[in-house]
Amino acid sequence: MKSKSALRLCLSLFICFALLIGAQSLLPNILTLYPEWFGILLDFAAMLIPIFLLHLLMPRKEVFRPKLRPARMSAEMLGFTCCIALAITWLRFDVDYLVYRITGASEFTLSFSLLPIPFGNSISVLAVFGAIIVPAFLEELYLRGYIQTFLSEYMSTRQVLVLITVISAMLYGSLPALPGGLVFAFGMSWLAFVLGSFWYAVIAHAISSMLYLFLGWILSKFMLYGILRFLPALAVIFALLFFYIALRLAERLMLRQAFKKLHYVQHSDYSFSKFAGNAAALAFLFVFIAKAVIGII
Repeated sequence: MKSKSALRLCLSLFICFALLIGAQSLLPNILTLYPEWFGILLDFAAMLIPIFLLHLLMPRKEVFRPKLRPARMSAEMLGFTCCIALAITWLRFDVDYLVYRITGASEFTLSFSLLPIPFGNSISVLAVFGAIIVPAFLEELYLRGYIQTFLSEYMSTRQVLVLITVISAMLYGSLPALPGGLVFAFGMSWLAFVLGSFWYAVIAHAISSMLYLFLGWILSKFMLYGILRFLPALAVIFALLFFYIALRLAERLMLRQAFKKLHYVQHSDYSFSKFAGNAAALAFLFVFIAKAVIGII
């Protein structure tokens, strides 16, 4: 990996994170004047601007094109994607609940996108649809479609999965959201890798957002009735159930050799150090620490 390519990639991450921080600080005031869909537009801008810059500045654009084409999906692949999405989401719910109990937070909130979109009393179907589809498509296009694809050209599979998982979780900009974000990001990154297209991650992300939005509605309606006393246990049961179904579907897909194999790239350690050690990556890390750890932003 060349130093310029690593710098451009990390610069897009820094810009994305800065836009998310700015949108998150402006969102409460904006939603007092505008409806919920304006928050969706902010999330759209925070993702689309880095995507545009990355596509404009990065060399070897032919690397991205095969990954961005609509994938040919069989019923078994769609079923496997849905089961993995549901299992990961239930597991993430338990991780978020565990963080909520450990930190002693006053409120248990569920975030299904990098930019939380608070809904008012009157929720339109269009706003809910946009809050699910827009973040799912743009976040996966940027993280799995562009960044993961580019890193795969220069690093081994294990390094890419670890790096893209940490990067995705850091974009939430919050330490309490970090553990659950790591679980979710690894599931999406692994799914995009083994099935060879970011479109599977888009579908899984949308399913996960729908479930998290539904769970958030349940908690808002029935928290006073003590639903949190048994919902985490149900989440474990559902996670194991969907993991089991996914494994049964994976047996059929493996017989058809539908899964990609891990790959190793020469000089991958050198590329990893080039990516992690450039100025834009350090700036991204510094801003994350200032926002999530110190809280000065």
